[in-house]
Amino acid sequence: MLYKAGEAFTSETILTHYSCGRIDVRGIPNEPYGDEIGVPPMLSSDWHAFGNWLDDIKTMSVWTLKDLVGAYQHQTNTKITWDTYD
Repeated sequence: MLYKAGEAFTSETILTHYSCGRIDVRGIPNEPYGDEIGVPPMLSSDWHAFGNWLDDIKTMSVWTLKDLVGAYQHQTNTKITWDTYD
């Protein structure tokens, strides 16, 4: 939409940033391309901290997102803030 000189318009400033994506699961026997776990939107700062924590995690089986989040929150004493779509 184009505005004419002097015409009023509304702008928004985004103050809260969210991120989402996937967790790549590597090292699964007989799965040459691995697997992935979808992750819904969370605060971007939580996304980065969770991702850094995941970089060092190795498990003997594929965990669910719920299990990974539970272990992260327990070990770091940090609660992830999820987007509620409100």
